[in-house]
Amino acid sequence: MSLRYYPTFRIKTDLITNGSELKTSNGPYKGKYYITYDGRKFSGANPIVGPNEELRPLSEASNSDYINDSGFPNELKQQFVDKTPSLSIRANKQRNTGAPTPYFPFASDGDYKKGYLLRSFVKRVNDRGFVTEISNQEYANFINGTVDYDVSDYLVLQILWKLTGPLNSVRVNQYDTRVGIIETNKRLVENANKTFLGITDFIGGDYTKFSRPTAL
Repeated sequence: MSLRYYPTFRIKTDLITNGSELKTSNGPYKGKYYITYDGRKFSGANPIVGPNEELRPLSEASNSDYINDSGFPNELKQQFVDKTPSLSIRANKQRNTGAPTPYFPFASDGDYKKGYLLRSFVKRVNDRGFVTEISNQEYANFINGTVDYDVSDYLVLQILWKLTGPLNSVRVNQYDTRVGIIETNKRLVENANKTFLGITDFIGGDYTKFSRPTAL
């Protein structure tokens, strides 16, 4: 399979299956795999190391392709789908009518101890604006394909938002510069905006949000 590029925030890598869950065209698959933003699974730790063969659930009905191509009336196809869990799940996803849930994050004492807050965002693929901040749990559900809306319509992003340290970058000596909260968060957002258009507008220049500046 040809190598396909996925931004790191759009894939979940280094997952492991024991051979009882997924299969290739040759049979059950055991080993490392990764999941793309749209819920597809491929063999290999990540797209770079491959071998990038698409994986399917072992529980998927062996006659699913036959059902889809059979020309049966839709009512009869639905009877097959209803009797096959994996196909039922797939059919339900096609009927998803939900939307991302806006979330206002907060920084815990543990976050301040670590020095950063993990923030998650979602937007429609073809829209520049209309970025929505979501919970980290919803981000994980998106990656796993368990949200109640079609993940193929959206992009997601996570940013390690700097909370502590000097507010502005400080040059300690000619060899050491302590990068500040503002510069760090601004750089992360502007870099993300190259592939996640609209995030700079959403942040609105507020690069000190949640911050607790500390001395060197």
